[in-house]
Amino acid sequence: MRRNLSQCLVAAMAAAIVAPAALAAKLHRVTLDAQAVSAGQIRTIRLKRLESAPLVLAYGRVIDPGHFVTLDSQVIAARSAVLAARAEAALARSAALRASGLYRARRNISLAALQRARSALAVAEAKQVSAAATLVQFKTRMRARWGAKLLAAALSASAPLPELETGAAVLVQVSLPLGDSLGDPPAHASAMTPDGERLRLQLVSRAPGTIAGVAGESLFYLMPARTSAPIGTPLTVPLSTSATADGVLVPRSAVLWHRGQPLVFRQTAAGSFAPIVIRGSFISSRGYFVPVSAQSLRPGDRIVTRGAALLYSAAVQTVSAARAAHADHVKDRDDD
Repeated sequence: MRRNLSQCLVAAMAAAIVAPAALAAKLHRVTLDAQAVSAGQIRTIRLKRLESAPLVLAYGRVIDPGHFVTLDSQVIAARSAVLAARAEAALARSAALRASGLYRARRNISLAALQRARSALAVAEAKQVSAAATLVQFKTRMRARWGAKLLAAALSASAPLPELETGAAVLVQVSLPLGDSLGDPPAHASAMTPDGERLRLQLVSRAPGTIAGVAGESLFYLMPARTSAPIGTPLTVPLSTSATADGVLVPRSAVLWHRGQPLVFRQTAAGSFAPIVIRGSFISSRGYFVPVSAQSLRPGDRIVTRGAALLYSAAVQTVSAARAAHADHVKDRDDD
């Protein structure tokens, strides 16, 4: 049944007080007459085919850089200990060789002095072996947790170590859904905080491990420190892939949200609009890219870009009225 503008406005006001159960119900097609479409200033556009790189929606988390800096300090200390032990062993080796030569040539030193020199050399060489083993242990731990690139940065005191030490930046670990992978991870990405703030990320390297509870491939990104994203903050990170896909670009103005899913209204006939959940869509700065493979929208479809909220209110009211009619029918049947 077609609706006039006054009925739509009533529906819009009723949507504010509609029961939660009605909002959770499936939305139905909305049909308006030409006068209501004109008065509601409902506008549509025809979708065009677009080739774009699809996105993988990854999960990110701001991690504590203190763990990396602490392990880095241990690696640097262990490496310094190796250098000191190497120098001490070289000095002890030189002293032992000199003592041995003096003892064999003219016996200018006692056997006890020669033995003390050789003993000092043995101790110094043992310290060198122990220091080298400790360095290998710390380097192995760092490589296993942070990867070879961050290990190299730690050993050379190069980026991103200075930014992490001064607190100017933090590390973000990003894990892809299980089964997804990126042959060439994007050098830059945007992350979304739970309150909707966008943050810029810069690729550091692949991560050897994954975030707890997420089994997919993992990456490290560097992010400027923000008070709005403290350590532990979960992030949503859409990452572009190297492959391209055919699809359509849906303007942000056309998108509503229903039951946690993005939704648009597609025009199916004059004055008739069907709610469509755009599954498989990826948000970008230009709007929502919907691959043709998602089978929700196709090139040539007309979608509502203005007045979608009015249609949504009407659709919700339709669901509410249907539920009320069903309840009255059940009550009448029980009364009989």
